[in-house]
Amino acid sequence: MSRTSATARVPALSVDLYSDETLLKPIETYRRIREAGAAVWLPKHRLWVMGRYSDVRQALSDDDTYRSGNGVAANPFTNVLTSGTTLAGDDDAHIKRRRLLWQSLSSKALFAVGPVLHGEASALVDKLCHRDEFDGVSVFAAHVPIRVVADLVGVDIDHNRMLKYGRAGFDVLGPANLRALKALPAGLSFWHYARSIRPGNVKPGGWAESLLAAGRDGVLSPAEAKAMVLDFLGPSLDNTILAAAQLLWSLGTNPDVWEELRSNPDLVPAAAAETIRIGSPVRGFTRMVKQDTEIDGAILRSGQRVVLLYASANMDETQFDQPEAFSLQRTGAHLGWGFGAHACVGMHLAKMEMHALMHAMIPKVVHIDVADPVPLLNNTLQGFASLRTTFRR
Repeated sequence: MSRTSATARVPALSVDLYSDETLLKPIETYRRIREAGAAVWLPKHRLWVMGRYSDVRQALSDDDTYRSGNGVAANPFTNVLTSGTTLAGDDDAHIKRRRLLWQSLSSKALFAVGPVLHGEASALVDKLCHRDEFDGVSVFAAHVPIRVVADLVGVDIDHNRMLKYGRAGFDVLGPANLRALKALPAGLSFWHYARSIRPGNVKPGGWAESLLAAGRDGVLSPAEAKAMVLDFLGPSLDNTILAAAQLLWSLGTNPDVWEELRSNPDLVPAAAAETIRIGSPVRGFTRMVKQDTEIDGAILRSGQRVVLLYASANMDETQFDQPEAFSLQRTGAHLGWGFGAHACVGMHLAKMEMHALMHAMIPKVVHIDVADPVPLLNNTLQGFASLRTTFRR
């Protein structure tokens, strides 16, 4: 139910942004948020939320007002744990950390990884074309990240445990609800693992080693270097896996779009971009308001938090025509990677993986059957936990 305070005229919604009900029917909740106002108060969480495209984009470009340095979670405990990461950084500290990550994740740095990704994707599609059925998440979407990306990070950890750690890490970025509390042991293990990393248990030449070297050389503090390993672990898997599963679902449920893509492979980048827009694997992060600011009559006070809801912005009817439709002719920039100084540093890698999968599928898969989607219930991520799939040649 929406209301407006008679005294302060503050738009508010009595919804739980992190409940099962919302996670199972996000589109409806996002629409209610956009309709309620530019900045909407959520009494349940004592947070503001922005869901309109123009407001979210403007806030993402205003680092002076909306700060990440005190963390981007909806609870204070996790914000303390993630201190020192690139995600939880501002100004010079953020620029320095991001620059170090960029040495591994820029399109130039990843150039040599391209043939490996294409080789893995091609072998995977060949194998799946001979199977009657497979899980589109654990078998298809997770294969390339687990086989390739996890090894690039260069840490001595079981890949499935890394995936568990990553999802738990995203769960504890939400409020201190039951879901976050259940994920807390794995989240704490994730935090402890990163801080216990030593040069002897990372792969020579891997991304983690480059961070530890920066800690030894004084570019970063040793604690900062270990904390930043969290910027590689988890996000390097979860975001890409959810994006690849969304790609499979979107192409399978839109056979005309798949035929259009097969007839014109130059549209592969457009398909990847539309997948991230419509899927928005990361629903959004919070920012802390540094100084009092007014948004369409609502006063956001210094020290309050606001959820910048990328997933809602990407469904904004005022920005995208028929936003729930998957179209290769879509125009306009989406916010699935975030925007501005804090835009997703791993976007090039995710794009390369999706491109490799599509290029492997185009000459071999005539039709994609998808069924029985099971949504992932996570405080921060959205997508599929499983998806029954068949490739028809």
